[in-house]
Amino acid sequence: MFDLAITTYKRPALVYAAVKSCLTQGPMLEKVIVVDDASMDLTREAVESLHDPRVLFVQRETNGGISAARRDAFSLSTASWTVSLDSDHELLPGALEAFAGLLATAAEPVDILGACYKWDTGRVSPKSVPRGILGYRDRIHYAGLEDSIGSDYLCAVSARVRQAVSWEPLRSILPDTLFQLDAARVGNAVFTPRCLAFQKSNAAYGYTRGTAACRLARRRLDANDALQATRAIMERHGAALRRWGPRLLARVLRQGAFFAILSGDRSLARHWLKTAVMSSGLDYHAFVLATISFLPAKAVEMMYRARGTR
Repeated sequence: MFDLAITTYKRPALVYAAVKSCLTQGPMLEKVIVVDDASMDLTREAVESLHDPRVLFVQRETNGGISAARRDAFSLSTASWTVSLDSDHELLPGALEAFAGLLATAAEPVDILGACYKWDTGRVSPKSVPRGILGYRDRIHYAGLEDSIGSDYLCAVSARVRQAVSWEPLRSILPDTLFQLDAARVGNAVFTPRCLAFQKSNAAYGYTRGTAACRLARRRLDANDALQATRAIMERHGAALRRWGPRLLARVLRQGAFFAILSGDRSLARHWLKTAVMSSGLDYHAFVLATISFLPAKAVEMMYRARGTR
């Protein structure tokens, strides 16, 4: 049995479509948990208009970001498996059956199931998934490869993972990496190259969408939490990343360095960039970040706006 955990913020039409796609998944669906991150709009009315007893709607009183909303959703899950969805996703027909089939044919016990998204632009993410059972070491290795499981993928975790690992209620994209690494240490993973969900590219309030000015403002809001998440990743998984995942280590530290620059801690940014370069070599992103770490804040803002960079 599967619970579907959906988080949303100011997307009533999109979350309506997401929940509706979940309700057609058949007898393996136990419930759909929708956590609204304090939208204060018509999200509740949109979800409750479906009039389905399998839907549990929860509205947070204050906006805490997607990881805090996921933490709340997972705490309400009671099924043997929990699938995490954003409100700009829709499950494709037969998705839960496909996950169950993946689980049934796994050569060893697994606690993490993964599949691909098909975007409305036609692209698929991730472009490639590894075959076979992945333990902690392999998971770190493949997550560092280009266009592999370090990017967005549809994820289901067992109750064992759900009970052992919690989403850190921190803003930014880094808590997702932290959760995935924590989960990988608890149980094995298996992936299917099939697309089991649909993702929309033009949804409002997406992390990589909107104007450069809006994205920059959001990243400034996230900066302190992102630094906490980066430190937690290094404390819990730094040794393993150095040994088995130098590319993933470099990516985490580059992300952390960018947020350190935004928070004004230039020395921390340079320290993390130095570690990233020592891990996997100098690349374009590390070079750019190292350069802007010496520029005044106003110049950094002008560069970000001009380039429209993510």
